[in-house]
Amino acid sequence: MSTTLQYAFYLACSWLWCLGGFFPLILGRDYGWPALAAFTIFNVGGAIAMGFYFKQRAQQQVFESTHKVAIGVFSYVTIAYQLFFVAWLGVTIGQPLLLAIVLSIAFVIYLSKCVITYWALGIYLLSIGLFIGFLGSDWQPVDVSAKGYWPHALLPLAIGFIFSPYLDITFHRAYRDSGNPKISFAVGFGVLFLSLLGFVFYYAGNLGDIFFNQEVPAAIIYPVIGFLALQIAFTIAAHSSELSTQKYLKPSLLASAIAAFSVIMVGLLSVVKDTTIPWGNLPLEEILYKSFLFFYSLVFPLYLLLGKSKPTFLWVLGICTPAYSLGFLIGGEHSYSLTIGVAIMVVVVVFKRQVRT
Repeated sequence: MSTTLQYAFYLACSWLWCLGGFFPLILGRDYGWPALAAFTIFNVGGAIAMGFYFKQRAQQQVFESTHKVAIGVFSYVTIAYQLFFVAWLGVTIGQPLLLAIVLSIAFVIYLSKCVITYWALGIYLLSIGLFIGFLGSDWQPVDVSAKGYWPHALLPLAIGFIFSPYLDITFHRAYRDSGNPKISFAVGFGVLFLSLLGFVFYYAGNLGDIFFNQEVPAAIIYPVIGFLALQIAFTIAAHSSELSTQKYLKPSLLASAIAAFSVIMVGLLSVVKDTTIPWGNLPLEEILYKSFLFFYSLVFPLYLLLGKSKPTFLWVLGICTPAYSLGFLIGGEHSYSLTIGVAIMVVVVVFKRQVRT
């Protein structure tokens, strides 16, 4: 198989993590179909765009070298995000050992990282098989009727998915090693990743029953659990592989950090299970899940837009954080604060560019 096609599968599986596999449930519940449409368009389009942004490999290598620290932080946050979500999922369905299973799969993939693109192919095919197996289930369609405050979610989604891919270490690996990066990105996201999102939208109603309504149709949901476990295990392995290969962190230290964080997450989520936040009446676990979105929707995009001016980056981040926190963590009628945060960001970016010219 050509490296071009290998990395198409690699990209599709490295990008389908707990954000792509779960966030649509929250978007559908809180904002409805307009947010889901925006999520799909900006997610797929933003990822493909990175493959066409760099005109040559030398340009990509300069970018990767310039933003090496930020790329590393992106991977650390992403791995932590996967570990938290799997711990949450395991505690929710009464299987706290689920995280140990996922980490075992990730470890096997990591050890055989010389053929990681073939792992991606196998996981993609298994995912499609699980999708087919799920088709005959007594599934529940998710309510995607448009909510009145959906416009406030569009710009944060656009900003997050347009800029975040440039800090994903697996994207840079694919661009470097693919025979034809443009085709890898176009096929990987426009065809393969999009088909995986189709599975996510299909099972959204059932998985939503587990997390939001405390209903666990075990026989129905097992293919979904298998799908999420495989995809997240690959994401953890892919990021860990690149972090160790490029010497961001010693493998032993990385493994120790992952193990320690995993134990802490399972213990914490077991203790706070079913705890709700009075303001907004939201589960604490959901608040923690949404907290990670803050990095991808604000911190990382803002870094790319204002990173050359560290003081400006820091004070704009400080100003936008309350608005984004209220809009993302509480949501609902408070979603308007997202628009305020985006407006502040846009004004500062436009002003800075005018000053330069």
